[in-house]
Amino acid sequence: MREQATEQFHQSLIRQYQDLIQEAIIESESDHRTRLNIGKLNSKLQVIMKAAHYDGVPETIISRLIDEAMPNNIEKAA
Repeated sequence: MREQATEQFHQSLIRQYQDLIQEAIIESESDHRTRLNIGKLNSKLQVIMKAAHYDGVPETIISRLIDEAMPNNIEKAA
């Protein structure tokens, strides 16, 4: 029972980080979602990575979430 609760907490934490990553991407977009400010996004993602490390979420999971969240059709400009 305790393992199930731990797993549910872990999954909830991952979903929260997934939401934070999406928010960081949206906040870094400009020009009607056609450009992405890489510097701004990088700063936000570094904060998320540090928080995830503190919370015990493996870097590999956060990296995967970032890869999955990145839009493919946005011109990336600093």
